[in-house]
Amino acid sequence: MIIDAHVHLRDFNEKHKETVKHGLEVALDSGVSAVFEMPNTKPPIIDEKTVKERIELYKQAGVNGVFCGMYIGLTSDPEQVKNAVEISRKYFPLVVGMKLYAGKSVGDLAVVHPVHQLTAYLILVQEGYDGVLAVHAEKELLMNENVFSPEFPISHCFARPPIVEYESIKDQIKFARLTKFKGKLHIPHISCPESVELVTKEKKLGLDISSGVCPHHFMFDMDKLLEKNGLLWKMNPALRPKPYREKMLQLLYDEKIDWIETDHAPHTLEEKTVHSFMSGIPGLPWWPLFIEYLRNHNFSEDQIERLTFTNARNRFGIDIKKTKRQIKDRKQDYAFNPYEEIERRIDFKFF
Repeated sequence: MIIDAHVHLRDFNEKHKETVKHGLEVALDSGVSAVFEMPNTKPPIIDEKTVKERIELYKQAGVNGVFCGMYIGLTSDPEQVKNAVEISRKYFPLVVGMKLYAGKSVGDLAVVHPVHQLTAYLILVQEGYDGVLAVHAEKELLMNENVFSPEFPISHCFARPPIVEYESIKDQIKFARLTKFKGKLHIPHISCPESVELVTKEKKLGLDISSGVCPHHFMFDMDKLLEKNGLLWKMNPALRPKPYREKMLQLLYDEKIDWIETDHAPHTLEEKTVHSFMSGIPGLPWWPLFIEYLRNHNFSEDQIERLTFTNARNRFGIDIKKTKRQIKDRKQDYAFNPYEEIERRIDFKFF
């Protein structure tokens, strides 16, 4: 009875990391009812051809019991944005919404210039788009990737500090209000308390905006990157100082954040620590742990259901059925276990 609204199932030219079939099988065994995958695949999901190819992969996977949908990515090409609206209508609910990368993350799919971002909003308004627009909110102009050195993994946190996220969210709010955007603006993997408070303020002022948080942003802090294998915890947005982590958990408890999403991002150990130094960690098979973690922090069962299922289902307007099934441990399917420390701390065992 879980919706994971932010996963990377890879496939296409990245089968060595994850395939749609494998990811859906892991979701099934981990108690997940639906996954929404991101479009920064290789090649990216930005046109009807790749959408149809992705749908065919869903069919070939043959995993009954898990709904799989995708976001279609936006580019700086106005015609592509216009076509994306048409495609999203034609293939909804398999195309669950739009994704705009306001800063580069993994891959080259991004609309980094503010003028191009505003143009995308204008076209979405002109085309009457009223669905979900998820924005990877990191402002490219404020990043300083030259600061990052793999010899000092924590430097990644200083290359992408909190202001990078906060100022990008401010931009998206400004663009949505200027254009009178009629869609549902969503800020995924929100990581900073000040960002959450900004979203909460705008929501009270009438803006149709939501946010999701990843477990790693309320379970871990940037000190993880000081450990021996610190590069394993390199991700976008970066991990934050300890007080941020504690405050994010409180804001989730207060339900100022709409739901939890894993940003499941499998890479090989070599890609994480030897070359490329990719950002992201796997998350799908640890959903039972995340639920237990919330229980250990006094979240009620009703809260947990809203934060892991109901709020996302209602936001996307997709009729996803509640399902319960036997849980199987699939942690060993991935290159490393980022949550081993948490499992020991709460004496967690799979059911």
